[in-house]
Amino acid sequence: MADSRRSWLYSLARPAAVLIAAAVLLLLCLHAARAEADTDYFFDGEGTYYIINEQSGISLACRSGSDTVTAVSGRLSEQTMCTRFFVRPCGTGFYVIMPDIDAERYVSVYDYGNSLRLIKPLGEIPVEAKWRVLPTESGLQFVNVSTGEYLAAFGLSVKMKMSSELTTTDSENSVLWTVVKTAAYGTGEGAAIRELNVAERSVERQLTKSGKASLCEMFGFSWGPLARAEDFTITTDRPEVFAVNKIGTISVRQTGEGTVTARHRITGQVLTARITVCNTGIILVPGYMGSELVNKKGEKIWSESLLSELTDSLSLSALSRFNSLSSPSSGDGVSAVNNFFGALDMYKDLYRALLRTFGKDAAVEFYAYDWRRSSEDTGKALARYISSQGYDQVILVGHSFGGLVCAQALAADETLAERVVLACMVSVPVNGSASIAEAWANDRFGNVLGLGSFSSTENAVIRRIVGTLPSLYEMLPSAYGVETLRTVEGCSSYESFLAACKDACGSFDISLARAAGNATKKIYKDGVCVLDTVPTVWYGGSGKETVESAKLSGGKLAFSFGNEGDGVVSLAESVAGTAAKKEDAIAVSEWHLWIADEAGIITDITARIMRCLSGE
Repeated sequence: MADSRRSWLYSLARPAAVLIAAAVLLLLCLHAARAEADTDYFFDGEGTYYIINEQSGISLACRSGSDTVTAVSGRLSEQTMCTRFFVRPCGTGFYVIMPDIDAERYVSVYDYGNSLRLIKPLGEIPVEAKWRVLPTESGLQFVNVSTGEYLAAFGLSVKMKMSSELTTTDSENSVLWTVVKTAAYGTGEGAAIRELNVAERSVERQLTKSGKASLCEMFGFSWGPLARAEDFTITTDRPEVFAVNKIGTISVRQTGEGTVTARHRITGQVLTARITVCNTGIILVPGYMGSELVNKKGEKIWSESLLSELTDSLSLSALSRFNSLSSPSSGDGVSAVNNFFGALDMYKDLYRALLRTFGKDAAVEFYAYDWRRSSEDTGKALARYISSQGYDQVILVGHSFGGLVCAQALAADETLAERVVLACMVSVPVNGSASIAEAWANDRFGNVLGLGSFSSTENAVIRRIVGTLPSLYEMLPSAYGVETLRTVEGCSSYESFLAACKDACGSFDISLARAAGNATKKIYKDGVCVLDTVPTVWYGGSGKETVESAKLSGGKLAFSFGNEGDGVVSLAESVAGTAAKKEDAIAVSEWHLWIADEAGIITDITARIMRCLSGE
């Protein structure tokens, strides 16, 4: 009903104005429909959508058993409120909106356009239940064919607005909506709607000889209800180099370069990807704790925020978040996140320097991995990945535990050495680190891992958790180091070393330690470290107090400190131990956690890669 406070004259005049506006709009709509005859591509008529306001975040909704159309904040229980709607074409350029709880009813305007309700017509769909969907640069607008008014958000409700009311940024935003396929709710696919309205976009990308890529991923969005791959005409100027298909996948046929162009058949938007097929891969392999980790729910369980929290707040509650890192297994659903810079941005400067210098000639990759697991398993995965990429030349840049992963990759695939033209190993404890044993024996994990000085209670929490991680045992003095290289003074048996560790180190799992010894032995082939079979440059730290040696006497472990190290790995420990000596390591003064991002190391690595790629 009309508002009783309106005058009788206004009550008579407004319907007439509405009818006139509707007639004008209808003519405009019919004209636009002829010029835009295949607008029905927007909605496929299958499945339901959430209609979400861009500004307020509310969703169009209706209550079961009620004719009122309202809104809800977010996605509520479907038991009491329906937020899922069919959006279907009803003639060229027109659409109807129907709730999935009753697909025979239609969202319609009433009360002279002031409100919305659900109607169930007996015959033909009335004009007040028909809508135009207008794409803009920022979202979608729903315009009622009968009144010419815009569907708009008013706080936590929905009403209609005349175009004359759209005078400010707020009012303009209130009529912008995103339509998201039900199955894609919360996935970000709705962002594709906004992305599509950019006039033209262009990117540059490298692919490997065996590579494939999704065009939508190149441009940073997923195909959504308004950005389906099949709605683009995708072509390439180099069909002998690239194969493209209608779902937006680009496959490499041979070495070369060229352009892949996607033109949207309705909006005319052009996406251009200039692609180079490269044969060289520069792979940065981060160290222990260097990759962010997420659980099977997608929640980050090791990230910059957690590291910062542990550093800033030494509370037991913060440390308890470590619990989900315990006892890694193949079925725990934990995976690494490739953010290119690593946890705490440990490799930000190094990665950027490599990408800036070599990005046009090589694929610069950050190989994120679950650092809790054995280097042997991760190394095998790295070897498989490199093989799948089809690189003719590979340059490995490994930091700390990441260097062990590189070594295990070479051990797992002996043909890989034929393609590795350079390996830059930064503070890599190839034969283990005495600092890890000392930190374990004296409850100083917070210090040696770069997290700070924790209390005995907090260190006990850390010890209990890291004691379940295969990777940490592989950074102890190794079986090969102890038995062949005599890295622990007074100890010739790996078993006797483990027995001493068991006595000195709480939460020490001797079965995991034995498995670690077997794993790290594989880095050596006939007494030669696999890293000595490829051109390798060693980098280490100096000037920081570091455990430089371990000694076993009377079944007890003792440790000696010095300044030739980076706080975790001594200079002598940062070389392979067979063909290289500590004098061969390029030393800088930086702590272990940050040494790969040290300016001098970045400069030297960059220069050596440049000489390598130029054939010097």
